[in-house]
Amino acid sequence: MPAPPPERVKVQMSRQLRWGDASRMENASDGRSLILRAALDAMIAEGAEGFSIDDVARGANISRRTLYRYFGSKKELIQAVVSAENAAFFEEMQRSLNEFEDDFEAYLIECVCFSVRYLDRHNGGFHHSYLTKNSTLEVFTYILENIAPMWRDLLEEPYRRYVERNNRSVASLENIIALISRIGLAYCLVPADEHAIREQLAMLQPTLVCRTLE
Repeated sequence: MPAPPPERVKVQMSRQLRWGDASRMENASDGRSLILRAALDAMIAEGAEGFSIDDVARGANISRRTLYRYFGSKKELIQAVVSAENAAFFEEMQRSLNEFEDDFEAYLIECVCFSVRYLDRHNGGFHHSYLTKNSTLEVFTYILENIAPMWRDLLEEPYRRYVERNNRSVASLENIIALISRIGLAYCLVPADEHAIREQLAMLQPTLVCRTLE
């Protein structure tokens, strides 16, 4: 078989190196999305910290130099993926909980049940990966810090209405967020069926939002 003309070889090489020659990407938004997608795939496969920058660069078909134009370090890349995935998770959860906004105690239980359903629908995916594949305390700490304002956005209005309707002493929203986010993470790490989750949380329901006695 005759060799392809030099011009065709040149075009093919140019296409192959389009992302990998560290020159530029079509636009910043698409470039960032491409890298985050490749990083997410690497983190699902290898864990939140088990992947390498080279894994991501290969997955995105770019050079390390190009990747570092978007993310200055592996830590920054991990945090960007965590933030993006958590934002998508909370956006979907918000849409699924609208009917429970006037029953704050039920709302909290539905938050946990949604977390486990989300895990099942995504076949474990990223959230299960960062819980089970050798994540360090630093990553867990960032996860909790990152989701705290998202929990606040989700819970603040239902909590406000609950406080207005009840005369009994109510726990602070900060403590409720700390508790419910950790319960949700625990069920994601050791999943249970939804019926069992509801039964178990029903045992805690009277104390989920009541102020702890001094």
